[in-house]
Amino acid sequence: MSLERRREVKKTKEKEILEDSSFRREDFRPLQEFKEVEEKEIKEEKVIEELTEIEKDVLDVAKDILKLKRYDAEFEIESQSQIQKYPIIEKLYAKCRAKLSYRKGYSKEEIFLAIRTLEEKSYIVTNERRTKLEILSNEKLMKILNFIKENPGIHARDEKITTELEITRTPFLKHVMTLERFDLIRSKKIGKSLHYFLSEVPEDYDKFKVIFLNPLIPQILEEFFKDKSIKISEIGNTLEIYSGTILYHVKKLKELNIVKSTKNQSNKKIHLVNVELLKKYNDYFKEPDFSKLLKGL
Repeated sequence: MSLERRREVKKTKEKEILEDSSFRREDFRPLQEFKEVEEKEIKEEKVIEELTEIEKDVLDVAKDILKLKRYDAEFEIESQSQIQKYPIIEKLYAKCRAKLSYRKGYSKEEIFLAIRTLEEKSYIVTNERRTKLEILSNEKLMKILNFIKENPGIHARDEKITTELEITRTPFLKHVMTLERFDLIRSKKIGKSLHYFLSEVPEDYDKFKVIFLNPLIPQILEEFFKDKSIKISEIGNTLEIYSGTILYHVKKLKELNIVKSTKNQSNKKIHLVNVELLKKYNDYFKEPDFSKLLKGL
């Protein structure tokens, strides 16, 4: 065998070994980038799993149609006869029929219902010119979504937005409006402020979460745990807070059924904390953590 022939055989074997190697990567980006891509794909797959086959197909077509800015984005349809009133949806409907009717065998009625369902479930939001999958692949929006997950009940004037997200109030409000349109978060007006929660967080505990954002409230509760018969003025002295302020907060706690005032056998006024409510609260929210206070019971 000639020397050149031997070299060719050797190179072929080396190539086969490399291709079979489990360590071979053709893309040499940092491994962290691969991890991030995988996590994003898993998240998208989870969202896609909730949809029917026709809804997935329509969503794929909508991704391009929504970006046609010459069409009016506002719409709300209830019947097929209304489609012509909304050019962007008429375009999406026509494109889906052209691409999917022959290839997949979907009827006009099935395509229409899929479009309406996707709109109702906020998978397509025409005002935003993008689909929910595009939102879930946006790093900036996902950072804010995770921030709200870690800080349920946050409001736009909270200093954490500047320190942790490194953005000002105006862009934060712009981004939360987008997340809310896609039903990924919800807002609740309590007092004069809008507070933000993940959409799946039950509304029952919103008012409790908001009051507990004030670090003074857990301190007042701790004083009641130490001594049920403690006076409001004594709490003020201990915490170095004006007793009128303590009284104001205790009144709010009573209104929310977190604290109840009654009298003991000696006819002495005592303050009881609703322990079961605090336990249920910590089932949904990590902060403040009342487990240490409850251990002593």
